[in-house]
Formats: sequence, C-alpha cells, structure tokens
Amino acid sequence: MQIRLALVSLLMLIQGRSFNCLDLGHGIDGRISGGKLAEANQFPYQVGLSIEEPNDLFSWCGASLISERYLLTAAHCVEKAVAITYYLGGVLRLAPRQLIRMTKPEVHLHPDFDCQTLDNDIALLRLPEDAIICDSIRPIRLPGISSRSVSYDYVLAVASGWGRMNDESTAISDTLRYVARFVESNEDCIYCYTNIKYSNICMDTTGGQSTCTGDSGGPLIYNDPTQNTDVLIGITSYGKKSGCTKGFPSVFTRVTSYLDWIGEVSGVIYS
Repeated sequence: MQIRLALVSLLMLIQGRSFNCLDLGHGIDGRISGGKLAEANQFPYQVGLSIEEPNDLFSWCGASLISERYLLTAAHCVEKAVAITYYLGGVLRLAPRQLIRMTKPEVHLHPDFDCQTLDNDIALLRLPEDAIICDSIRPIRLPGISSRSVSYDYVLAVASGWGRMNDESTAISDTLRYVARFVESNEDCIYCYTNIKYSNICMDTTGGQSTCTGDSGGPLIYNDPTQNTDVLIGITSYGKKSGCTKGFPSVFTRVTSYLDWIGEVSGVIYS
C-alpha cells in the first residue's frame, strides 16, 4: 500500500492554467481527453473564460451559468483575474451566442480557498449584464438543500470543456467536447490523492477519458431522474501531473458542500 501511494500521490495537474501560487500543472492548451464532440445547445450552461492576469498573462478555463447573472468556476482559475471575457452559448469556442468582456471583474472566491492545497476550490462570478436566455444559453440547476448529503457514488456523470484531447496536444480546442464517466467513491479516490476530502468528488477515467488542461472550472453534471433534469454536482479542479490519459481519477469540487455559501452570495438556492 505504501509503495502504491508513493507512486501515485503528489505532483497534481491543475486542469486549466499555469498556477502562480503553487506550480501544480501545465499551461493552457487542448481539449477534453478522449471525449466526444458536443452538439449545438447540448450544454447551454457551459461558459468559456478567457482570463487576463497581471503582467499580460492569459489563461483559459470553463464555468457554469447558474442564473442570469452568476457563474460557478474554480477559484484557482480567477484568483488573479484583472479582466475576463465570457463566452456564452457556443460549441465553437470563438463563435459564442453572447460575448461579454469585463475589466475589474466581480469575483467571489470562497473565503477558505487555499491555493496550496486547492481546498475549497470554488468561486462565483457576477456578470455585468444579464445572460441572454435562449436554447443555447440556459442556467444549470444546482442540487437542492435536501440533497446535500447525497454522495453520487457510482452514478454516470458528464464533464465538458475545451481541455486537451491528449497529453501531447499543444493548442486550445476550437470545439466543445464531453466525456461521460462514473463517479468514483472518495474511499477509492484517496488511493491516488491523499488529500481528498468530502468536499471533493472524483470521476473514473479508465481508458483515458478525462478532463485535462483547459477544463478547470467547468461542469460535472448528473441527470437526476427524480427531477428529470441535469444537476451541477462538480467543478473541475485538478488531476495528475503525469498526464490526463494515465487512468488516474479527475478531481472536482463537490457542489453540495457549498450550497449555503452559493445561496448567500448569489441568491441561487433550491429546496
């Protein structure tokens, strides 16, 4: 057991951008690893973020629209943002239905976000104008407060983004992609990541189907049969530095752990 943990722990890959606080990953490039091409209006809640940081540094991340004005993303994506361009309603990355640019963006990092450990890797962004709600732009539902104790272990979930197709990719994807994989229990995930907490949720990546560099902040979605609707259960956070196609789980921020905070900041809450 100790040998296995030594081989697979540490050296994690931030699934989205170069990381100044603690260099856990690679820069921006690519597509969802091993994924399928998204169809028009398949992921109307998916938002792309072009993020400008001090010293003319740029990065790309994903986000999820949760209301006409608010997005959820990963805190590590936007902690240093001085300007953000929001791409809403597009499958083709550079052909969105709505494009919004904001200098001095309104960013709400979780107050307990730790850039060293990536604990509480979650942030809310407030748009400067309403999202244009239509077939290609539509908020995703959050889990209800009554679902806060649901683990989602072993359910089929879908992650989407413009992240790398494989570990050799060198360019940001022009087209949105997605993977459908099963949620892995935290008890299994901890064999690969010793810092996993209940506020994380993991996805199996057997066969090289995974989130990858460029996908950070993007959604992990579960189709809830009791509501007959898609529900946002995770936010892409990190993976292994050794590569996206090696079979190590992808790690997400567990949305149900932050429902009260999301409601307090954004007013978005479901019973």
